[in-house]
Amino acid sequence: MRRKMLTEAQQKLINHSSTIDDESAIKEFVKSRRLKNVRETTITYYENVIHVMKRDMEQLHINKQLIELSEKDVEDIILLWKSKIKITSINSKLRGVRPFFSFLKEKGMIKKNPTANIKLLRERKQIRATLEDFEVKKIADYFKKQQSFSGYRNLIMFYLLLDTGVRISECIGIQLGDVDGRRLIVRETKNLQQRLVFLSKNMVEKLHSYIKVRGSLSHDYMFINCDNKILCKSSFQAQLREAAQAVGIKKQVSPHVCRRTYAKNAVMRGMDPFSLAMLLGHQSIEITKRYVQIWGSDLEVQAEKKHDYSGIF
Repeated sequence: MRRKMLTEAQQKLINHSSTIDDESAIKEFVKSRRLKNVRETTITYYENVIHVMKRDMEQLHINKQLIELSEKDVEDIILLWKSKIKITSINSKLRGVRPFFSFLKEKGMIKKNPTANIKLLRERKQIRATLEDFEVKKIADYFKKQQSFSGYRNLIMFYLLLDTGVRISECIGIQLGDVDGRRLIVRETKNLQQRLVFLSKNMVEKLHSYIKVRGSLSHDYMFINCDNKILCKSSFQAQLREAAQAVGIKKQVSPHVCRRTYAKNAVMRGMDPFSLAMLLGHQSIEITKRYVQIWGSDLEVQAEKKHDYSGIF
């Protein structure tokens, strides 16, 4: 009896039991990221991008699972994205899905990685917005006039972002014990490597005043909401954006614009890019170059520093 060939039903049962589906593939991928100690925010980013891809597969009538996608399917999805979102956003999505498919191929869950030959799209280099001093003053004055705890907290956070160039996620993660004189220990970093940044004298004074207003709580997180809980970064992002709009600033204002403003001003005052990379928490100097964009009258000032041959000619 056992010497006979397997029936069609038995073959289907075997094939079904050995086939992994999207849900289990995603679970295995997430598990692998946690074992690598990847930040939970990054894992959420991976999950969101993967689910966006599944959604857009339905729009294109690609009746497959993610694990069955071909390179052409991925290209069709990218073309759909190009009709709806910016190149920067597309590349962000690709940075999320490519590690997923690479993992599946590495673990033998798929025979071919459909993103193996998919490159990031070329982006047109643009001059990124930073804040001028008069714009900083407008936003600061707006927060001061609110005369509320949230307004005061937003003022201090806005100042801290401009004074140190920290990311908003790093700012939210600051605890009371992280401030040591003019030194600030940044713990909640993107690359999991703690670093030091340095506060201006006035920033130190402002932080101490804020800490007194904050008062003693059951936790040590510096920046809190009106319910004394840890502040959500999206809440501050929204309030900063509203402040900029309220004072008539047309450019998009975000915590990351504050970070770029810090980088630009640091370079204009003579900071070398290697020190700036350390202070910003960049692992590569190439990343720092994207923050250091000098233009307009600033570029003219820099050009005046070139060698002077007037004595010869």
